Amino acid sequence: MFTKHLLDKALITLEVGDSTPLFILLAKDGTIHRKGNGNVAENLPLMRGISQQGHFEALMMTIDDSIFEHSGVLKFPDRVGQECQLTIIFQGAGETDFSFRVIYGLESEGPPAELTAILINAVKISEPWYREQLQQDTEPEKKWWQFWK
Repeated sequence: MFTKHLLDKALITLEVGDSTPLFILLAKDGTIHRKGNGNVAENLPLMRGISQQGHFEALMMTIDDSIFEHSGVLKFPDRVGQECQLTIIFQGAGETDFSFRVIYGLESEGPPAELTAILINAVKISEPWYREQLQQDTEPEKKWWQFWK
């Protein structure tokens, strides 16, 4: 089954309790949105933009086509600790949609390794772009005549 070529968007969210410490949207057209790094203690902002660095394509290269045969919801019955939810959604033209959702406890068994790998790769792939956006956001705005700053 060859599915990846049909897809043009990937959305990955990690929710812990009532917070969303990680949100990543990557699209084939270069659209990129990211919030956080997965750490609940850090409340990092949402950054949005367009990138021509191929983030979506890079993520898709790390994904085996066989994963799309197993989409759906996995809810662990014996959750220990704060409730967590990992959601990964791939979409394409028309009604092409492959969704994965894992509901687990913070101190119990986590998501399957294949889904965890997608999450980790999405973070690694988008991290340089996100850090650059955060840095630009914190730099004071220069006046047009202050070209030396």
